[in-house]
Amino acid sequence: MSRTISAGYVYRQYSTEGVYLADYKSSREAHEATGVSIGSIARAAHGERRSGGGFVWRKVLAESPKENIEIDLTSKIGNHDKRPLVQKTLDGEVIGQFLSIAHASRALKISRRSLSCALSGAQKTAGGFVWEEQPVQPEGPEGTAGEPTE
Repeated sequence: MSRTISAGYVYRQYSTEGVYLADYKSSREAHEATGVSIGSIARAAHGERRSGGGFVWRKVLAESPKENIEIDLTSKIGNHDKRPLVQKTLDGEVIGQFLSIAHASRALKISRRSLSCALSGAQKTAGGFVWEEQPVQPEGPEGTAGEPTE
């Protein structure tokens, strides 16, 4: 007997709109009924992913109400604080500015990890350049913040 069954939990299946679809006693039972891999179901039900196989999954107590749920599947990628950076030669001459590590990485084909290590001081250079975080400028009189350019 699976631990889920003995603990009184079920894997609850919802549409991507949050509409309740079905309950399954185990991830294996859900897999057999839907064709979605066991791993995808388990990762989505435990919160590691937002969905699995085109469905939203939750591990809930079997006696909990079978109601529709509110779902936000909007991507969070790129919605974090960017770290503007300045690219300098080994002599200290500023030769470039970038909005983020990712922008610099794509433009110059330097790994993000290498850039991050150069910024944190773990290594001196990345891609043959010295890197520094650009200080964030306070908002000007017109209400616009100084933004680094690429």
